[in-house]
Amino acid sequence: MVRGLLSFGSVMLAAGLALSAGFHVSGRVDLLGVFRAMPEIDAAFQRGFRSDAISRINRVRIPGGVDEVSGDESLQAYLESFVQVHPEPSSLELDEVFDALQTRFPGAQYLAANLVTSRNREDLLGKIGGWIAVANPEFDAINTTVFRSGGRLGALAVMSRRIPEFSLHAANEKGGRFHNRCPHCKVIHALELDRDSRTLILSCPHCELPFDVLAVDISGEIRRANDFFEGFTLPGEPVSEEGSDEDRILALWQRIATHCTYELDQARPSGQEGEVREVWKRPSETWHEATGDCEDTAILLADVLVGAGFDARVAIGWNGNIGQHAWVVVKTAERQYLLEATLQEEVTRDDLVELGEGTDFYRPEQLFDKERIYYTTASPESFGRDYFSESLWKAVPVPPAGELSQR
Repeated sequence: MVRGLLSFGSVMLAAGLALSAGFHVSGRVDLLGVFRAMPEIDAAFQRGFRSDAISRINRVRIPGGVDEVSGDESLQAYLESFVQVHPEPSSLELDEVFDALQTRFPGAQYLAANLVTSRNREDLLGKIGGWIAVANPEFDAINTTVFRSGGRLGALAVMSRRIPEFSLHAANEKGGRFHNRCPHCKVIHALELDRDSRTLILSCPHCELPFDVLAVDISGEIRRANDFFEGFTLPGEPVSEEGSDEDRILALWQRIATHCTYELDQARPSGQEGEVREVWKRPSETWHEATGDCEDTAILLADVLVGAGFDARVAIGWNGNIGQHAWVVVKTAERQYLLEATLQEEVTRDDLVELGEGTDFYRPEQLFDKERIYYTTASPESFGRDYFSESLWKAVPVPPAGELSQR
């Protein structure tokens, strides 16, 4: 039985984890066992059985260089109550066990279960100790619960490892594997983030919709795309409030294009010799250094436009001539304009291009502004000509306060 587990690395990395299950019945005829009294299965019996199971499993793991397992007390309590209320524990479907555990413990993304029966305690322990999953280094806990099944003993054993809920703090602290509830379909899934990750578009493995855009800043901290907006105002004389919206947009754009020189991240000093790291800069950093690549100058321009009262968004996607790219779209009362913030040192009125056929080779995949990240499921022929339509571009849902995945 295999249950899929999806994790995400620098772009998206899929991995699988096999969840093993078995139902074993001894092939021996234990004539003496027919007359042997059944033990009382009380709390002391359960504790002793689990302790012995842990010891047997660790005797298998230690010689192989695998870390020892221990018990998971809260999972143990739930497992016992789950089996106690089941009318026929010996007929449990293991998918039912997995679903119940992952509903109660969302972080239990690594699970293996084994359902065994025997006429005596020692044989039960032997079957659990010989289970192939006990040597798997992916697990760090074993929990068991024993029950009566007619004239036999039954035991449900669960190998597990719980992973923490995703948060930027945890990702920056040590990286690793996390669980997260998709804000679109509400399904809990696993993801993996490396502390040395670059720009990340996180998507749900179930509904396949993007739910976050992350990037590394110049200090090495992972941040959300929205967090790079800071309400930056260009130094010097403010742009005149007189004139048309187009005049004001053009004036701000010209100042940034004249001041900032295009520079790839490869030209920045790196932490290790030969290392090339994709980083995003905040608007004040881009302005102070007077250099930046496409997302740096796009964020600077969008931030300045928002501060001047315009509705502006950064677009991440593809340009037919450049490849992966970032640019800006700004909205006035009547029009939307695509602003190329990267390669131009001089900006004229002719560069103020209204969205339409002339911008078809710009294909946005995600948009973001100071508050939200936007995604689309519409066709490129539609969404590429209107970056602000609520029917074409939907904001990623924000989880209610206190709900899993709030961060």
